[in-house]
Amino acid sequence: MLTRVYIDNFLAFVNFEYRPAPKQLILGGNGSGKSSFFDALMSVHRFAIRGEKLDDIFMSNLRTRWLRKLEQTFEIEAELNGHRYIYRLVLSADEKHAQVIVLAEEVFFEGKPIFEFQKGEVKLYNDQFERTTMYPFDSRRSAFETINGSNGNKLLSGFKAWLAGLSYFRINPYAMGFQAKKAEPFPVYDLSNFAGWLATIWNTDPMALQRISDSLQDAISGFLGFRFENFRAHDGEFKGSYLCVAFHQEDGNKLSFDVRELSDGQKCLICLYTILHFVVEKGHTVIIDEPDNFISLREIQPWLRALSDVIEDGQGQVILVSHHPELIDRWAPRNGVRFVRDGMGPIRVEKFHRDPDSILTPSELVARGWED
Repeated sequence: MLTRVYIDNFLAFVNFEYRPAPKQLILGGNGSGKSSFFDALMSVHRFAIRGEKLDDIFMSNLRTRWLRKLEQTFEIEAELNGHRYIYRLVLSADEKHAQVIVLAEEVFFEGKPIFEFQKGEVKLYNDQFERTTMYPFDSRRSAFETINGSNGNKLLSGFKAWLAGLSYFRINPYAMGFQAKKAEPFPVYDLSNFAGWLATIWNTDPMALQRISDSLQDAISGFLGFRFENFRAHDGEFKGSYLCVAFHQEDGNKLSFDVRELSDGQKCLICLYTILHFVVEKGHTVIIDEPDNFISLREIQPWLRALSDVIEDGQGQVILVSHHPELIDRWAPRNGVRFVRDGMGPIRVEKFHRDPDSILTPSELVARGWED
């Protein structure tokens, strides 16, 4: 479970610290830093897990405008099996300020180092915290990204597997892809590669696929299940598959549609139940921005109840961002925090407080700007 995020010198984040709960709703007005927070968190994920280039992620204009220092610091803390892990990344410009480099990339287990990358040199440790290997490495890349299970450190590889499962979604039904040229292990945040991601689920976890289908049969009238149809070029060459959804009709016949023919709400429900059964139920930390977009209140309620049941059973962690009154009233009193920013100053986090004597609901307080 994600237990702490620390960000310093990134946009309006200065010595910023956030400690999420297993079930959390983030509130905040425009410009309060919600999207920037997710950008920071997933930028670290892109660098440390997907191995993307440093210069493509952490440009110089992302440093805090009113600070006069070059160093940026990011820390991601997690509790796994009762133990505390910290991933720490410190970046700076090189001597000529021409490009960003890694000053330090480290992983700690209960305060002890199990991985260190400093000054162009990597140090690996075994599960007894003894240093086993040293080698030079490029300061413009993530050395942590290259670590795999063959390095013999189960603590380190276990933490990397957790960080790889950290997911952020901002579902866009207009971008939802229907073609799967290959199975894709990682979902794109807007689920534009949904068909390829579902192909991975199809091939690796048929039980999760069945749970997704069962939930969607209750959520979408007439839903039967998914299937993939192959498509080929004019010369017969196989080009991939496209995702279809089967429905039953009142006369007992079946009718198949490709994903593009579904409504925006149906697409979003398919995405939400896939996230629930294939990501949250596996114990991962999931962030979803505005899950209620394109979906009616009657449709979002069953998903919220199922989501809460999974979290309360100790499976997974979910952080939601929403302005939906139903979600605010359900989650804000016990599980709400606010991102707050005074003018153009730094961002901070405050717990959502509601006057117990107020006759207004939490959503009404938010709508009137009376959360304070």
